[in-house]
Amino acid sequence: MGGAHEHGDKDFTGDGFPDEVQPWNVAADAWEGTYKGACHCGAVTFEAKGEPVSSVCCHCTTCQVVHGAIAQRAVLYKKDHIKFPKEVLDSVAFYQTHDRKVGRHLPCKVRCKTCGTLIADEGRNMWLAFPSLFQFPDNKEPVSFKTTSHIFYDQRVFDIERKKDDGVKFWAGAQDKSEER
Repeated sequence: MGGAHEHGDKDFTGDGFPDEVQPWNVAADAWEGTYKGACHCGAVTFEAKGEPVSSVCCHCTTCQVVHGAIAQRAVLYKKDHIKFPKEVLDSVAFYQTHDRKVGRHLPCKVRCKTCGTLIADEGRNMWLAFPSLFQFPDNKEPVSFKTTSHIFYDQRVFDIERKKDDGVKFWAGAQDKSEER
């Protein structure tokens, strides 16, 4: 497998969403999101509370293929800091990259059924949201969204220019579980 994914331990490939699983059961008025986001067509909207726990850029070959890009950027939130309006749930679809099947066996990719936009990677406890889907004032990402780690850097397509003392770490594989480059 590889990439930003860790093996999940629950299989939710059936119809509907289990009530106990975040972020699908957060009441609309539970909290006001710090950031709002949406897919390309607007059928799937979501909110994030507070600032992300971290921000990574994954260079694994799975992310390259699935995203059709040289890497995948993601900001990580605890799942209880993400919420979706109940009315958009029928527009959400899942794909399991680890076994190449449609469905919601965590971890999985979350996308819009209408336009196909990838929304996030859903893990057991964390939510890896894609920064390009958030709406920021003046289209400027906040400092908290700045990439702090490049993971699976040994699978990269090309080298990234590094600035001395910028604090960004480069990992051969998984963060804190592989050699730092």
